[in-house]
Amino acid sequence: MHAPMSRNPQPEDRVEPHTLKAFARRRRTDLIVGLILGLLCMGIVGWMAVHLISTDQVDAKRVGLATPVEVLPAEVQTMHMTIGASGTVSALNTISVTARVTSKVTAVPVDLGDVVRGGDLLAQLDDRVFAAGVVSAEVASDHADKQWKRMQTLEARGYGAATATEQAAADAAAARQVVVQSEIDYGNTKITAPVGSVILTRTVNPGEVTSIGEEVFELGPIEQVYMVAEVPTDKMGFVTMGMDASVSIDSFPGEIFNGEVVKIDAVASVTTRTFAAYIRVKNTDLRLKPGVTGYARLEKTHTALAIPSVAILNPVGDKASIFIVDDQNRAHIRVIRPGLMADGMTEILDGLEEKERVVTVGQLELHEGDRVAVNRSGPWNH
Repeated sequence: MHAPMSRNPQPEDRVEPHTLKAFARRRRTDLIVGLILGLLCMGIVGWMAVHLISTDQVDAKRVGLATPVEVLPAEVQTMHMTIGASGTVSALNTISVTARVTSKVTAVPVDLGDVVRGGDLLAQLDDRVFAAGVVSAEVASDHADKQWKRMQTLEARGYGAATATEQAAADAAAARQVVVQSEIDYGNTKITAPVGSVILTRTVNPGEVTSIGEEVFELGPIEQVYMVAEVPTDKMGFVTMGMDASVSIDSFPGEIFNGEVVKIDAVASVTTRTFAAYIRVKNTDLRLKPGVTGYARLEKTHTALAIPSVAILNPVGDKASIFIVDDQNRAHIRVIRPGLMADGMTEILDGLEEKERVVTVGQLELHEGDRVAVNRSGPWNH
């Protein structure tokens, strides 16, 4: 057997010393970079863990950290509230029109539901006797005046007694009174509307004879009308006399009629759980008629101490409450009396002072005296 032949080292198999040094430097650099990156990642993970714990209320309490909350200061603000309610137009009142004289009806130019203006003719009565009565009374009055003057002349010449002159004066005055009454009776043969109205009832027809005091028409004045708005009972405390209101009517789309609350029902409906607010609306053109439907918006604006409504615990219960934060960042529960609610804000009538810090987010997990961390980024911001 032949012994293996040994191989002499070739020049390319030898590693130069400078190459070994360069490799060692690269290796060391990679280790340092890796170590830095590892420490950085550990720092980020640690920071995230602390951040999550400090911004999660349950975890923060578990490890003894302050409970994270969001707060806002209580401020005086202008609050605007709109209360909407459907309703029906109604006359302010009714007018009973009666006959003032006894006579035959010759014409009735109006019917139920007609709209009339002040002075419009409702019924015409036979006026011939009354016209003649005016003429007769005027003649009698003229005669009485002349007789009075004659008696004054006779008395001045010494041919007449003073008592006769006084009697003539009384007769002349009585005759003038008859003239006035005759003219009134004659005028009453025309039955007219006292104001702009709608005819509600009519109990007279041509050919009938009227009696003094007999009701012949019932009118609903509509130069001003009511919009009777049915407001939900939970808004009763916010509706006040003199409150501004805007009314839209189904029959006049796009138009707004302005008015004000002039009457509020003292009793609410058990069936509908609403109460009536009477809004007086001007209706000089007589377009709005009783019975038409529409929608009313009652407007109320005033300044008040207010906080976000979400901050209130048990807002509709007997003891509405909030949490406030003191200067030592301790939470304290406070019973308040809420008022008007509008646009996400609630008026505070009692139990809170301006500028006090109110917890608006995170209050559900709080207890009296809890230590809190104010306005840190929490889960509600993610």
